[in-house]
Amino acid sequence: MAASAHSEPRPPVVFVVDGDGAVRRSLRFALGIEGFQVDTFADAEAFLKVGECRPDACVVVDYRLKGMSGLELIQSMRRRDCPMPAILTVTNPSPALARQAEAAGVALVEKPLLGPALLDRIREALAGSLPPAGPGAPA
Repeated sequence: MAASAHSEPRPPVVFVVDGDGAVRRSLRFALGIEGFQVDTFADAEAFLKVGECRPDACVVVDYRLKGMSGLELIQSMRRRDCPMPAILTVTNPSPALARQAEAAGVALVEKPLLGPALLDRIREALAGSLPPAGPGAPA
């Protein structure tokens, strides 16, 4: 069979950073079914070492990570001039955390991840509906 002159479009990429292995596996599975390429990381440091800033991607970050928090990870990304859209997941967010996330241009999705909220935010982020925060945005 002859090779096609044009390649298949690559699926959008979702980076998942969560310390819970079961959450990483379930999100890889669920988002994979939705047609996303999913790369997972157990902590912020691992993501910063290998994760790349891609225009066709977004990152889903748990707020409570070992070491650096999810918001600190997003701040680090911004300092590296990576405006990739970010979605913060958290259980029982405080009003102060919700304000910090909003000020940083970060969508907040409450755990447990039931219903379509996370998938909706991912689609919005990849469509450009969630504005990426600039390098100086507070977090």
